Amino acid sequence: MQDNRREFSQNEKMILFNEVGGYCPFCGDELTHRKNGKIFKSFEVAHIYPANPLPEEVELLKGEIKLSEDVNDLKNVIAACKKCHGLFDNPRTVAEYRKWCRLKQGLIQEAQLKSTYYMFNIESEIRVVLENLQNIDGNIIPLSYDSLKIDQKTNHTLPFILKRKITNDTVDYFDFIRNIFITLDQETPHKFDTLASQIKSFYWKCMQTNESQEYIYNALVEWLFEKTDRYSQRACEIVIAFFVQDCEVFS
Repeated sequence: MQDNRREFSQNEKMILFNEVGGYCPFCGDELTHRKNGKIFKSFEVAHIYPANPLPEEVELLKGEIKLSEDVNDLKNVIAACKKCHGLFDNPRTVAEYRKWCRLKQGLIQEAQLKSTYYMFNIESEIRVVLENLQNIDGNIIPLSYDSLKIDQKTNHTLPFILKRKITNDTVDYFDFIRNIFITLDQETPHKFDTLASQIKSFYWKCMQTNESQEYIYNALVEWLFEKTDRYSQRACEIVIAFFVQDCEVFS
């Protein structure tokens, strides 16, 4: 019987290792080990749709999505520890197959989006907003709940717990951030419009990848965090909440 598996190159294995951040995406174990003072990779390249499916597996997975028609495409494999790989293969189930597909699809989307980070920049003045938020002394004036636009702009793809977080951040910090932008505009006319258009542009890029509002919010926060040298993720969350309220996001 012909074996459809192929040997993956070291570069391909590195891509798969980096894709999951060096940890098994299913149990969280490290995919490296130390021996004699050296670090070695200790993971397996697991096929999601089997490389050599048995007749019963072909029948079991009939009608299920395939991430690639080529079983050895990097889209159809994932780095996993030996234990989780074995549990996935024996016995194979539709539920686990779908779980692995969803996880891999998420990793692919994340990689695609991160590869575009260099194309979308943001003015350095956004750092002023983050620094002011990070050093806030507590003297803030809450926004009136009557002024909130969150309910009108969000849909079922945004979990309630995240919607509540965005709402609370908007109520607490909207006027504080708006005043910072007013000051920036006085120093450099149209600075706010420039920043807003940059965030809006990356928002539309996210929409091309996945229209889930949960995904888009998290992607915007991560992008802003990366673009500001990972200064403060919490401040980035608050800034993105501001732009949800201010009609730049979830329009």
